[in-house]
Amino acid sequence: MRGGRSRARDHSSGEYTTQYFLDGKLTVTFDEPWQSTEDQGVEFSAWPSAAGSVNLHRVLFWSDILPVDPHGNVVTSIPNTSAGFLEWLRARPNVDVSDPQPATIGRDKLPAIVVEVAIAADADNEDPGCPSKVCVSPITWPGAGDNLYGIATPATFRLYLCDVRYGGTDHLLAVAIEAKDHAELMAFSPTAERVIASATAPLEAG
Repeated sequence: MRGGRSRARDHSSGEYTTQYFLDGKLTVTFDEPWQSTEDQGVEFSAWPSAAGSVNLHRVLFWSDILPVDPHGNVVTSIPNTSAGFLEWLRARPNVDVSDPQPATIGRDKLPAIVVEVAIAADADNEDPGCPSKVCVSPITWPGAGDNLYGIATPATFRLYLCDVRYGGTDHLLAVAIEAKDHAELMAFSPTAERVIASATAPLEAG
């Protein structure tokens, strides 16, 4: 992945502004101490320090995510829009995607759609080195090289997709709430959604 850093950082409660993501112009508010390992041009991700481990749950902000097929290839024919990405994701093998619901992101209530994504019961494993029964990796980013975003059973994530304008150009903003399983996603969601709702950046609805 391009730019930024991948070392653990501690964030006290209160406002935090990214150093690299969205050119250092994304601000979120934490109700308690959080930690992060990714603050890069394409991703900012963090989780509550009390969780003890990033493997329990976290929130991820992404810019211009790209679709990846079950063979690890970037799909270049999909429009860089929330509708385009969602249509592709719902048809992708090996994942189950819920019906989309309206949502908002940030203090400016940017209009978004939200779905929950899980590994399908009959999914084929996409990663020979998977630490679980099945791994699925449907997402990557511009300039990410061989890096993919994936989950291993029974992990799941909630995905917000939002068309925005930034710096005079159109972008796809995505936010994910990731958890080790569905029960943990439900338990963590209220905390995660407060962080998402607190976000502010120089974005306009696209």
